[in-house]
Formats: sequence, C-alpha cells, structure tokens
Amino acid sequence: MSEKFTIRQHRMLREISQEEMANKLNISYNTYRNWEEEPAKISIKKAMEIADIFKVSINDIFFSQ
Repeated sequence: MSEKFTIRQHRMLREISQEEMANKLNISYNTYRNWEEEPAKISIKKAMEIADIFKVSINDIFFSQ
C-alpha cells in the first residue's frame, strides 16, 4: 500500500508550481489553488488528469486508505 499524499504534496515533490499545474489542466490558476484547499470540488475527470500528471493512482490522492 502506498502512502497517501495531498495534491499539494505530490505537486511539491515534483517541483511543479501551481501555475504549471493549472496550465497542464487547462484551468485558471485560482481554480487550481482552490482545489488544493478543497479537493472535494474537483470533478472525476480532472482528478484523473491530476493522477495521470503525478503518475499515481487516483486512489493515492483522493480516497482515504
């Protein structure tokens, strides 16, 4: 079982800025910044894109273990 990290932790481990993540996801910087604070607001489609960017399972980021 892998350790569960937040979106912010995954992003920081990979040295990706919030602005870079927003660009990769084709969303505004403010939307991405808000998602790090309230990940429950992220659609399943965008959650899957985030997991793909980080090369981890969606479960590793969004679901409790």
